[in-house]
Amino acid sequence: MQGSSQRGGTRGPAVPRAIAIDTGLAEGSVAAVEGERTAVVRFSPAQAHARRIGAALEEATGALGWTVADAGIVAVVRGPGSFTGLRVGISLAKGIAWAARVPLVGVSAHVAVADALGTRGSPVHVGFDAGRGDVAAALVVPAPEWPGGWEIASEVLVSAADWIASLPRGATVSGPALDEASITGLLAGRGDLAVAPPSLRRPCAVRVARLGTALAAAGRTDDPAALVPDYARPSYVQENPPRPSR
Repeated sequence: MQGSSQRGGTRGPAVPRAIAIDTGLAEGSVAAVEGERTAVVRFSPAQAHARRIGAALEEATGALGWTVADAGIVAVVRGPGSFTGLRVGISLAKGIAWAARVPLVGVSAHVAVADALGTRGSPVHVGFDAGRGDVAAALVVPAPEWPGGWEIASEVLVSAADWIASLPRGATVSGPALDEASITGLLAGRGDLAVAPPSLRRPCAVRVARLGTALAAAGRTDDPAALVPDYARPSYVQENPPRPSR
């Protein structure tokens, strides 16, 4: 079996059934959540999103005794992340939401990473590798009045060196960019930072489902026709538009 399932809890009163899709990074995962009951399937091998995602969703929902068609909420990581991975995940999420006529919620990967730390008392600086030595960085701050408990205060595409240098003393730092060798070296010179452990630096599909459920309950849903990926950086074509012919 490619991927792994995890179950927990017991069936209680009727609660929203949510599925979540995270294909922004090479690893990727999907989850089914019904109250405290959860099932997660991780893609193996990495980058097997397109080939595995349909079966993975069926496996996750089947572990809880229902099917993808029974989901009442579809949550999907909207980015930042890879061009191909995000397109695959968001396209499928749109199709499921359209077919089932259920709410679709795009969840920021930056927020999902901040939420993984489980501490909502202080801001979290989150970074995703954007290639070419750059980082898609965001400052995610606690927002008790906002569904999900977090909001993004700022986002920027910046060089890895400038990002690490700009972090204030004592800042909490997380995100998959911290796993890059170049940033590991830069962090070695910043002993004044609170660096998240490797196991908490990536989005978790279960958290994506719970964040999506909170947003949906507050009416913060997305139009399937309008939801587009939030890439780490503009595409090559966007950065290098063709010159007009003479």
